[in-house]
Amino acid sequence: MIKGLSEYEKYKVIRPMIGGCDYDSFSIPIIKKTNVNCIDWDKLSICGVQNLSKKRDNSNSLIHMFLDDKKLLALWNNPLKKIALFRTCAAIATPDFSIYPSMNYNDIRHNIYMNRWLGCTWQNYGNTVIPTIGWAGTETFDLCFSAVEEGTPVIISTIGCQNHEKEFLVGFNEMKKRLKPPMIIVFGDMITGMTGKFINFRYTDSFVSEYVQMKLDGFSAVFEIKEAV
Repeated sequence: MIKGLSEYEKYKVIRPMIGGCDYDSFSIPIIKKTNVNCIDWDKLSICGVQNLSKKRDNSNSLIHMFLDDKKLLALWNNPLKKIALFRTCAAIATPDFSIYPSMNYNDIRHNIYMNRWLGCTWQNYGNTVIPTIGWAGTETFDLCFSAVEEGTPVIISTIGCQNHEKEFLVGFNEMKKRLKPPMIIVFGDMITGMTGKFINFRYTDSFVSEYVQMKLDGFSAVFEIKEAV
């Protein structure tokens, strides 16, 4: 244990940023804006990081990271292991470390920090990075929507939100207000009330043996839902 250091100082000592970055008011590395025009959205496919392979053509693949935290920690512990593979892809999403209402605030901050730190590191190695955005209650918004430059495309998940649509839309609309994403990639079903410009990768539950496995059901071309006048 390092005594006498602030959390920010501990991060800079234990996990210095590879390649440099700017920090926000929470001392979290800021993911820079990805130009929406640098991705061919009409050809974009999606692939889980666990299925990424050098044996396939990854040039149109967006690599998503909606996995259990235990699996995502391998990226935090060895952030450059897949860097050569990542550079063969159209874009890389940042890891979806858990954020939920009953979590301790410091745990949420740490998970946000890992998400943004890895995104900045991968950007510093020349990758096109799309931040994965998650949130819990309104008290988490300042933290959950921090350290992402305004005007970048984002990716979110709606899986598990269908029974909490009202609460989801509060966070979704606040995310749009603060980050102003020109493209929103939705992993899961669309929720009524969402507006903006989207690509939707839909998943269904497939019961296999004693566990639930998520499988790709389909994806959409780019579409826009405008706010009611």
